[in-house]
Amino acid sequence: MMKMLTVVKSLVAGFSVVFSATSLAVPPHLPDLVTDGNRWSITFYNDSSPQHTQWATQTLCFYQTGVVGTHQRYAWVSDSYPDWNGRATQEGDLVIMHGDFQWPFGTKNGGHDAMEWEIVTQSPKNLGAGHWTEWVENDRVGRTIGFGNAEFIRVGKCKAESLAKALEYGQTIPRKIGTDGRLETNPMGIQEDQLTDTKGN
Repeated sequence: MMKMLTVVKSLVAGFSVVFSATSLAVPPHLPDLVTDGNRWSITFYNDSSPQHTQWATQTLCFYQTGVVGTHQRYAWVSDSYPDWNGRATQEGDLVIMHGDFQWPFGTKNGGHDAMEWEIVTQSPKNLGAGHWTEWVENDRVGRTIGFGNAEFIRVGKCKAESLAKALEYGQTIPRKIGTDGRLETNPMGIQEDQLTDTKGN
């Protein structure tokens, strides 16, 4: 009898742990990407560099689009780089994103981004850390702009109150001048002739 009770208690305890973990995975997930401000900065650090060289910092505006199962879904639009936008999903502190930009500039959706990161602080000025990959299409296996680390910081509220207005504004943003005096050609801010990882591919 004692052995049976021990087994039952173990099963109940195990079920409680599973139930608790499942409950925590149900939205709303807080902190989320919009409640304390929907504008975030994203900064790229080149992971292949021994010095983890910092490249560009951009800003992104997030807009809630609903809930799918255990995930909170968002659309995002940059208010610092023209016509750069995509989607994001959040489960707990984990955020996964994808998006597109013009490449070559003037050709829609030829460039792509993927980010995976976690919110790591609970304060209103939340911080996030993770990875950011950017690449462009070619007639072979694609051209990598960068594999690297990314830092996210909540920096306030976006001026555009709706996704539609943000997308409209995103079409009017002028390209920034990079540190080398040339116009940025991608959100990471690196010029094509400065790429070293995938030359010739």
